[in-house]
Amino acid sequence: MLVKALALHLAGLGHGRYDQTGPVDAPKAFVVSMPDQPDLAWCVVGQKGFPTRDLSGYELPEFKVIYRTSKVAGHQPGYDGAERIRRDLQHTFRIVWAAGTEHEQYVLWCEANEPEPVHLGPDAVGRPQWSVSVQTELTKEAAENG
Repeated sequence: MLVKALALHLAGLGHGRYDQTGPVDAPKAFVVSMPDQPDLAWCVVGQKGFPTRDLSGYELPEFKVIYRTSKVAGHQPGYDGAERIRRDLQHTFRIVWAAGTEHEQYVLWCEANEPEPVHLGPDAVGRPQWSVSVQTELTKEAAENG
């Protein structure tokens, strides 16, 4: 799954802990859906993306990373965490996500869709949430195997 490859990549960069990867004291990371606990967490979600209209063999998947903090922490720590993720994905080219794992993916490029994290408002219990959306390009074969 491409969402797992991105979660492992971000965990490897120190942004969180996913599938035994990443710093032990880092925020918990999830894919597809985020459970109610812990307060400090982030989740990678696949987006619809843009269809390719040519025969080039490339796919353009999009992802959203949702970053959540506690009510006590307030907005700034969530924004800062989401911004660090955005900066580490922005303008990356020819990179391997989740290298050495079963989810390894070669990514031709990755770009953030916004110039800064987008505030999503509070979740159901009032915790601040921020979103970072990115678009990637990879070969159709890599996308089908992901």
